[in-house]
Amino acid sequence: MVMIPVIALATAAAAFLLFIAYQVWWQSGKATEIELSPVDLEAFRNLTDPEEVRFLRANLSAREFRKIQRMRLRATGAYISVISQNAGRLVVIGRSMSAQADAGTAAAGHDVVNRAVQLKLWCSLSLLKLKLTMIFPTLLSPSSRIADRYLDVSSLSASLPKKLAA
Repeated sequence: MVMIPVIALATAAAAFLLFIAYQVWWQSGKATEIELSPVDLEAFRNLTDPEEVRFLRANLSAREFRKIQRMRLRATGAYISVISQNAGRLVVIGRSMSAQADAGTAAAGHDVVNRAVQLKLWCSLSLLKLKLTMIFPTLLSPSSRIADRYLDVSSLSASLPKKLAA
């Protein structure tokens, strides 16, 4: 009796991990051809700022708040999707870097790959949470920590194409 939920949970976890692996490694191409889509991190942080949510909740009716919050959540989802796509591109850049002969460059490439995969996973989990938040906009709010993680991995990789060209 207890085995069925455990097996179902294990199967779901395995499927989720395969989905993440597919999302990360489906991209191909040379790292020098990959360009990251622009992300306005200040606007993203504003959308995910808990203080902003509290302000809106205090100054709007419950109905208006739910309506505005759902619009903000849709915009947040769009930002997270772009960040997730960029994370996949950063994996490709990092993999190209890790194949370089220079040990320092290869190590930096491995670091970018690891951080980008973590960011991709964080984005997937954030999008799942966002879907739940769309259902219950007054109970949950999205996290702005994803912006910090994205800034971390994208700034780390900023010099990688230059190293590849050298």
